[in-house]
Amino acid sequence: MRLSIYFLTLIFLSSCTSIEVGREVVKVGTVVKDKVEETIIRKEPEIIEDKTIVEEQEVITEEKEEKKTIIKEQQKIAEVNFMGKQLSEIKQKLGKPNLARSDGSVHMIRYDSSSCRLFIFFNLHSSIKRVEYFEFRDSIGELLDTKQSIEECYKEYDFTS
Repeated sequence: MRLSIYFLTLIFLSSCTSIEVGREVVKVGTVVKDKVEETIIRKEPEIIEDKTIVEEQEVITEEKEEKKTIIKEQQKIAEVNFMGKQLSEIKQKLGKPNLARSDGSVHMIRYDSSSCRLFIFFNLHSSIKRVEYFEFRDSIGELLDTKQSIEECYKEYDFTS
């Protein structure tokens, strides 16, 4: 009799353990399911954000290309070509710049007129400072993009001296 009671108790306890394990497995399964759903929900906004970032990068790239085109056009239209001129030649023609700044390997001088700005850039690391790049901008910093605005800007500077 004792043996049968002991045996029944053992079977009862082992079956209770099986039920507890089953409950825990169900709980873990539910938690995993919830985490997977959260991850999927979180990834959708990330995909949308990634698309937005890519679109913004494309816009920035297009604007850079457009500015490069404008600057090339400015340099074609330019009555006086500054490319390759030495710093001393520029100062002799235009006088003292309104702003001179060195940053890293670039030295920049700026000449201001009433409606536009002439920016001239030099390489600091070269032994002879020659113009490597120049551009015209309006008084608020936008590139001049029409032939008429560039010509009007030229008239404001005295390049004949």
